[in-house]
Amino acid sequence: MNVALAGFTERPKIFGEEIKQPTADDRVKAMENPTVTFWDVIRKGIWQSKGLIFLILLLFAYQVYRGNINSAILLAVGLIVWLVFLICVGLPSVYYKKLILAADWYRWSEVLSLVDNLKVIGRFSVVKVPATELTRNRAKAFVGMGRLQDGLMEFQQCEGKPDCPSWLYKSFVAGLYTLAKQYDKAIALSLKAIEEHPTSTAWADLSYRYARYKRNPAKAREAMAEADKSPMPEMARPFRLRCLGVIGYLEGDYAAARQNLEQAIQLVENVKWRPFKDGHLSIARAYLCCVLAKQGDLASAKKDFALAKDYLIATEESELLAECRQATGEYN
Repeated sequence: MNVALAGFTERPKIFGEEIKQPTADDRVKAMENPTVTFWDVIRKGIWQSKGLIFLILLLFAYQVYRGNINSAILLAVGLIVWLVFLICVGLPSVYYKKLILAADWYRWSEVLSLVDNLKVIGRFSVVKVPATELTRNRAKAFVGMGRLQDGLMEFQQCEGKPDCPSWLYKSFVAGLYTLAKQYDKAIALSLKAIEEHPTSTAWADLSYRYARYKRNPAKAREAMAEADKSPMPEMARPFRLRCLGVIGYLEGDYAAARQNLEQAIQLVENVKWRPFKDGHLSIARAYLCCVLAKQGDLASAKKDFALAKDYLIATEESELLAECRQATGEYN
C-alpha cells in the first residue's frame, strides 16, 4: 500500500474520499465481518444502501399509483442496475476468499480455475484483485502440481513491478521453493531478501523455515531475536507464537511450547475469517499434539491430531503426519 500511494503526486481519492492505508484494527474488523458468499454480498449491499432502495421503491409505488408506467419501469430498471452493480463490486471478494481457501488446502486445479475467474471478473468490476497476486497464485498452483520451473517462469513476469520490488519478489520466490520442498534455496533467497530490506516479518519467516523445515532451533531462535528488534504487525502475532512453539518443541521446552501454540490457536480461532486460517490451526494443533504427548497428556494429543489430520493428509505433510502418528501411537 505504501509503495502504491507513493507513486501518486497527490493523495488519490475515490468518491471524494482520500485513500488511507488500513490499520490493524481495520483489518481485524474486516475479518470479523467477512463477505464470503454470493448471498452475503447481496444482503450486505441491500443493507448498506437500504435508504436509497427504500426511496426508489417509494417512488416506484407512487408512479404506479399515478399511472406513470414508463416512469415506474425506469425506476425498476434503475434498481436492478444498482443491485447488479453491488454484486459486481462484491464478487472479487467472494472469489478471492475462495481462492485463498483452495490454496490453503492445496487444491491446485481449483486455484487455477479461480484465478481465471477473477481475471474475467476484473474486466468489468471496479474492484480488482491485483494482477501480481493472481500471477503469484497461478505460480503457486504450478509448483504445487510439481511444475516448479513453470511456476518460477510464471512469477518471473512480476519481478520489478511497482507492487513487487526486488526484496519482495525474492521473498515470494522463497515461498515457491518452500512449496517445492527445496528448503535450502528458500532460506538462501530469504537471506537475500533480508539483505535488501530487513523487516520483522521477513526475519520471522526465516525463523520459521529454520525451525519447521531444517529443525534447527538455534538458527530459528537467532532469526526470531532479529525479528523482535522492530515492531511486528499485530496480524503476524499468531504466526510468531506458532514459530516460538515449534522452536520450544525442538528445544524440549514443552511447557513454553504448549503455551505459545495454545495462544497461537486461540488468537486465530477468535477471528471469524482469516487468510489461511485452516492451515495455521492445523499445523499449530499438529505440533501441540506432539507437545502434549511428550507431556503425557495422550488424550488431548489425540484430540488435536484428529482436528489437524485431514489437513495434513490433504497437503501431504508426510513428516509432520508421521510425527503425530508416532506421538499418539497411531501407525495406520
